[in-house]
Amino acid sequence: MIWVLLGLSALTAALYGFWLGQQQVSMARSASKTAAIGALACISATSDGPWLLTAALGFSALGDYFLSRENDKAFLAGMAAFFLAHLAYIPLFLQLGEGFDLIAARWPIALGFGLYALIFYRILWPGLGGFRLPVLGYCAAITGMGLAALGLTLSGGALFVLLGALAFVLSDTVLALEKFRLPAASKTKPFAAYFVWFSYWLAQCLITFGTLYP
Repeated sequence: MIWVLLGLSALTAALYGFWLGQQQVSMARSASKTAAIGALACISATSDGPWLLTAALGFSALGDYFLSRENDKAFLAGMAAFFLAHLAYIPLFLQLGEGFDLIAARWPIALGFGLYALIFYRILWPGLGGFRLPVLGYCAAITGMGLAALGLTLSGGALFVLLGALAFVLSDTVLALEKFRLPAASKTKPFAAYFVWFSYWLAQCLITFGTLYP
């Protein structure tokens, strides 16, 4: 069953990334984007994975559905769903790793990451408009997720979870730049969209299997 679900996730991720993601909004487009991570949530649920992992993946799949609709109201709903996903990932990562002791030992990295989040929000500020407060809340959530991931060790499944968390942050960084800073006519937008989607899908796969197979 796991291989079937993983195949479904990979197939729908490729379908969305290489084709439907460049098409007009449709239910087929939304279904492919939602199924890519929804299948990972099913893998977690059927493998008796931690409920926090299943919840985070489920909220992520819901967020993908809303983002696929491509309007401001749906974008806000998608941000809210991913906000909840990160809130689930934070305690999950703390449970999987060595917690606050290791985070404290890595305080220079933690400090640098916090400064990065503040500077990046300042870079986004001119283009945020009415999204300033929601994006601030989302930045806080993903920063918390990134800091929690610093408690993970560099061995076994924890290493894959850590790499997944970093890939998630990188994907969201490019997504935010694409939406709020790049001009609509920018020639780099299509390449950014490919990078955002596939780095995000890879991130969720790394987190899922790194958690399930420590």
